[in-house]
Amino acid sequence: MTNEGTAAFHRRVAEELSGRYRGNERAPEGWRETQAWHWEQAGAYAQAVETALEVAELRVSRLDFSGARQWTERALALIERLPLASQYAYDLRACTLALAVLEFGGQYREGLEYARRMLRAARRHKSVEAEARALMAIGRMQRELGQLAQAEASLQQARDLAARDELGELEAEARLHLAKVRQLQGRHLEALQELQLAREEHESYDDKLKLARVLTSIGDIYRVLGSSREALTFYTRALSLEQGRGSLLGQAILKDKLALALLDQNKAADALASAEESLRLRERLNDVVGQARSHTVIGAIMSRLGRHEPAMASYERARELQELTQNPRGQGIALIHLGDAARALRQPHVAAEQYSQALNLARRDQDQIGVARALERLGDVSFEQGQRDMALARWNEALQIRETLRHVDEAAVLRDRIRVAQTTG
Repeated sequence: MTNEGTAAFHRRVAEELSGRYRGNERAPEGWRETQAWHWEQAGAYAQAVETALEVAELRVSRLDFSGARQWTERALALIERLPLASQYAYDLRACTLALAVLEFGGQYREGLEYARRMLRAARRHKSVEAEARALMAIGRMQRELGQLAQAEASLQQARDLAARDELGELEAEARLHLAKVRQLQGRHLEALQELQLAREEHESYDDKLKLARVLTSIGDIYRVLGSSREALTFYTRALSLEQGRGSLLGQAILKDKLALALLDQNKAADALASAEESLRLRERLNDVVGQARSHTVIGAIMSRLGRHEPAMASYERARELQELTQNPRGQGIALIHLGDAARALRQPHVAAEQYSQALNLARRDQDQIGVARALERLGDVSFEQGQRDMALARWNEALQIRETLRHVDEAAVLRDRIRVAQTTG
């Protein structure tokens, strides 16, 4: 058979598969994967890309992120075989999928590069909506990397673009992510204002999934502000919406948050049950990043119960999982918790080592919150070891960061520590 004949054969098979199985609920598993191969063998690269992306999107909908990543990478490789003028539209769609996969896996630095690639493609297409979505993706990745000032700028730009073109739902989504940044910056009132506007928008569209996320974020702010009762109210309503949609991932996230709110109310047994249910859901979904978070919550509950060795085991498991996903911010948080558990077990040298590792990671990635958190703990250890000058130096450096970030409560606590240390010297 000639090359031309071979290509025609593969094209006929691909077309036959489409005619027979597209829209057929009884279609055999994997027919799209087979079709993609035949399109590629036929040299029909546009059709091969389209099919590969369909497979990747289907895998994402099933939370099969490993399979989705393989097919997304295959699509990206096929896109490069298209004429330049045809690449841009597919490039945007493929990068969006790649970002979703990487974000789920906690690989935010790599995700940031795909988000920037999305932005370049959106601007080439002169699509305001695509540009706003790309800027929002960049802001999300920057937030997860602790780059809060950059994240705020990206998300403000996304919000303003969406507002200018009257893209209401997109504007509300940008407000949600901007609120999360402002919460991390200690600007809780501004965060609540953004969330209230987002809530009104999603309620008008009756978008229950996005409304659940907004309610969850409002609960987060109330919990940080010490209002665990109000936080429970918002978390419970959000959980009901997630259960109504059958979203296991959303339920897992909320089970962890409910556990923390219950712990604030000294209901440790209920908190532990909720966190363990979250962990079971995360394991079912193969959500490695989520499993790390659940182990961290379980560790916090164990610490509150005075069971510091089991707490350390949970924190160590969280650190291992964060390392597996190459998530430096998650590793830093786990190291801080490990240091806290070591201090509770009267192992100051072990604690200092864990805090120092966390500090190095945070400095490397310009995670200012992580830097402040590690410096505060190192200052505490130094003071407990009688090293007053070292403690003051670390606390003062942390205080400068907290004041820059406008973390009022944390800054007030640090000033009290510094004042006590100075008066007892």
